[in-house]
Amino acid sequence: MPRKSTTDSNQAPQKHLDSQGDIVVPIQQVYLRGGGGCGPTTTSATTFETYKDFTKYLSGRKCLDCNNGLIKDAKDVQALFQRWQKGECSVSSQVKCRKCSKSTCIACFDGQKSKTTEVKIQGVRVKWCCSRGRLFMIWVILCGFDQQYSAEKHKEVSTKSTTYRTKGSGTGYGGIGNFGFDSYNNNKQAEAHSAEKKADAFDATMLEFLTKLLPSPDENTSFDVNPPEAVVSMLSSSKILNKAAELLRNDSLDDASKRKGLYDALLGFLRTIGTHKVIKRAMFSERETFPDAVNLFTLSFNGTPQDARKGSGPSLADLLRNLNLQSNVMMKGAQNNKKEFNDQDGKDLLWLCRKISDLSSYLLGKNQNPALPKDCGIIEVADENIYPTYYYYRNVQRLQDSPFGRVKSLITEITTLKTGLSSGIFVKHGSSRLDVMKAVIVGPEGTPYEYGLHEFDIFCPRQYPNVPPKVWFKGTNNGTVPINPNLHPNGEVCLSLLGTYPGEPWRPGKSTILQVLISIQAMIFCENPLRNDPSHEAIDDQSNQIYNQIVHVYTAKLALLDWARNPPSLWKDVARLHFEKNGDNILRKVEQWAVELYADRLDMGRKYGKSEEGIYVVLPKLQTALENYGATYKTRSSSTSSGGGSGVFDGGRSGYGSYDSSRKGC
Repeated sequence: MPRKSTTDSNQAPQKHLDSQGDIVVPIQQVYLRGGGGCGPTTTSATTFETYKDFTKYLSGRKCLDCNNGLIKDAKDVQALFQRWQKGECSVSSQVKCRKCSKSTCIACFDGQKSKTTEVKIQGVRVKWCCSRGRLFMIWVILCGFDQQYSAEKHKEVSTKSTTYRTKGSGTGYGGIGNFGFDSYNNNKQAEAHSAEKKADAFDATMLEFLTKLLPSPDENTSFDVNPPEAVVSMLSSSKILNKAAELLRNDSLDDASKRKGLYDALLGFLRTIGTHKVIKRAMFSERETFPDAVNLFTLSFNGTPQDARKGSGPSLADLLRNLNLQSNVMMKGAQNNKKEFNDQDGKDLLWLCRKISDLSSYLLGKNQNPALPKDCGIIEVADENIYPTYYYYRNVQRLQDSPFGRVKSLITEITTLKTGLSSGIFVKHGSSRLDVMKAVIVGPEGTPYEYGLHEFDIFCPRQYPNVPPKVWFKGTNNGTVPINPNLHPNGEVCLSLLGTYPGEPWRPGKSTILQVLISIQAMIFCENPLRNDPSHEAIDDQSNQIYNQIVHVYTAKLALLDWARNPPSLWKDVARLHFEKNGDNILRKVEQWAVELYADRLDMGRKYGKSEEGIYVVLPKLQTALENYGATYKTRSSSTSSGGGSGVFDGGRSGYGSYDSSRKGC
């Protein structure tokens, strides 16, 4: 809606006016962070460099009738914001004196009332009469939003810290919790949904108000054309950019499309800040972050806590690029499967994708593909490149038709994986069979699987997403090696999300393949895997250490040496990237395992076989293999190892060629 008036006046109603129409009166000291008392001021609205400059200015605004400070403390701002929320007063730059109850514009003392600007937001009239009054309204809205945001974050932390998790009720074997997915019931789910709707409505309202109040490149007032730098300072100190970042990081476009009002408001807000020559820094610059409890509201009244740690986050522009990447994948999938998107949910989803794409093109231009990380990713490959070593090939042959909605769910999964994969997870899916996938997970740092490459086959059955995907582990040396209690020698992956162990089940519409992969990476490939088994939860430290050292040998042989020598053809690109980047570090790590094993002088041969010999046989071979990838580190084993047998791997079959003959489906 067009604004009724957009020009500040310099007419003097009474008393002395400054250049912005603000009456200058003698004042006494009023405490508000950002400055103490201040004398008569002639500061122009455009000279406020930071929020501190503006709060210093506010500390000097006094009622003309009784000389009482209009904004003395945080309660004044809280009360004003709450009155706006409840509709008890107009949303404007008017402030009611607590002492004499007179209402007046906090900036110009109604000196420019005849030139009031008015807009409507969600049917609510919003008014200001001068530039400083408009800036004041922006500040109050951001402070009010921050209070709500920080309170919700505190509530989330408190809820998580008091959540009781039943021992042994987790995913996989006992003692590993719910893999982060808490138990729930229908009542709690309904309560959570209701709370989310209320929170979304509040956030959308705040974003819409800010979109109207912030400087606009489409208007020609002095505030719009040359706004004070304090606007950027306020935005950057507020949690509003954090909220925008959270929404842009949403890995589920399907979820986002069900919150149309909120995302529509978000995109409008981003368009406003992203197109203005002054405030676009809030869109394109790396974000400075504070702890959840530190925000514009607390900074304005309490200052910066000494123990507050500053951090940084990606710019909103970078996050928008990633979300646009998802949108483009979704729209491409919809173009090839139009029938899947003919219902209202599908139409809403494509509506959001187009809105995201349009905004990205407008703000970021055509050349906006994000530089995707090289340590994770998902790509499409020809079906026939997957089938030769695919465990579920027979399942694929039997499934030739797909129920309505299944393909859309698969497109949504792939879209989510496009930007949601954590470092060390690689996925490849069939070009025409989206239900056919393979994944490689790199063993996490600090675990006995570190640097190892571990392959999984994934298949989404006909009933998917109402049932979980099927997942098969390939790195068992043809079914002979139990490298983890949750990864059986026959290839079965023990995970309650997959329905292979009691615990938190697959939740249709909520659970995702991304969650499955991250659960495997974080909770199965863990620091002490033996203790995932309920029968070994109380195992002594020495036995636990022995088990880990056995796993070290398996990792070095099966997940490093075999992959370096003869990687599966489908994964040659990933293997080369991995070994070229980490070759020297891999050699240092395996050497460390060997040295620790030798120093401990554990009776490995009697209890578990010749593992000590195995690690020392593997190490020089691994060094030779990794030299082909550019590794230069020289291990001590290169001069001390003998040419003896192959330890625990004597007679064992290695490499991935054996998987062809083991493919049998389920």
